[in-house]
Amino acid sequence: MVTPIGPLVLSTVQVRAGDFTILHDVTVKLHPGELCGLIGPSGAGKSTLIKVLLGLRKPSQGKASLGGGPVDAVAIGYVPQDDALHRSLTVAESLGFSAELRLPELSRAQRKERIEQVIEQVDLSERLGVKIKKLSGGQRKRVSVALELLTQPPILILDEPTSGLDPGLEAKMMELFEGLAQSGRIVLVATHAMQSLLRCQALCVLVKGRVAYFAEPQDAPAHFGAGTFAGIFEKLNAHDAVHWGKAWNGQPQRPAFLGRPAPEPRSSSTRSATTSASARAPARELPKITEAPPEAPKPLTAEEQLAALKARMGKK
Repeated sequence: MVTPIGPLVLSTVQVRAGDFTILHDVTVKLHPGELCGLIGPSGAGKSTLIKVLLGLRKPSQGKASLGGGPVDAVAIGYVPQDDALHRSLTVAESLGFSAELRLPELSRAQRKERIEQVIEQVDLSERLGVKIKKLSGGQRKRVSVALELLTQPPILILDEPTSGLDPGLEAKMMELFEGLAQSGRIVLVATHAMQSLLRCQALCVLVKGRVAYFAEPQDAPAHFGAGTFAGIFEKLNAHDAVHWGKAWNGQPQRPAFLGRPAPEPRSSSTRSATTSASARAPARELPKITEAPPEAPKPLTAEEQLAALKARMGKK
């Protein structure tokens, strides 16, 4: 069980590169115990947002905090899209060397115990003696996750972890991430896979650096006037990013979700029972769309029109 450190909060975060704004007043809040999906078209700003969370990029304006303190004061687990693994090593060797480097303060017995814990979490006990180059794509991703779990980070960020996996493996990976969140940490998954987003407790949709949606995933398609998660991307083309940002900022659902309480901590037995039940249960149906998409906002000022034009042209 991970010791919760407090909520992850981004308050009106802006990131600029010269005259070009990459992130526009991004405000989100995630609690320990929550799995959050991060989606958006190419160029939406997902990678920049992840860099801010990792403390690798300082906001030009606004603040990113974890438990009330700076995000770079805490070790955060990060799994990139491309696995950085030594493929000639076995799973056990990779974890052993990594534990020696990352956990020098622990005794050999303590490091062995930690490895056993993370191996059980990612379900790789039967693959310890197998060389990484002989593992499947999903198993290699699990090794990458296990390496990050060695330090018991309160936050785990994954960039396209299910890329290239078939739908069955994608579902299993998202089930794994859901379980890791339920152990008391914050898990953020940037993804293009739409099949398992209902496993998330929060969904953030970015468009050209603006938050177009941040709330429970099941309500997202209806907000955009879409019938499915995949349909959101088609609907985004109907308006520019400025429209979608203003449309979401005006929703009463926004402050309500930002002010939601943290989920109740779950015991190991509760998590196991919940995970087993969710694995057996059919996927929840999306709510039917009964309302039209948000109406266009008021006419833009000259400054806003110029910013929107720059965004569409990709001007930096």
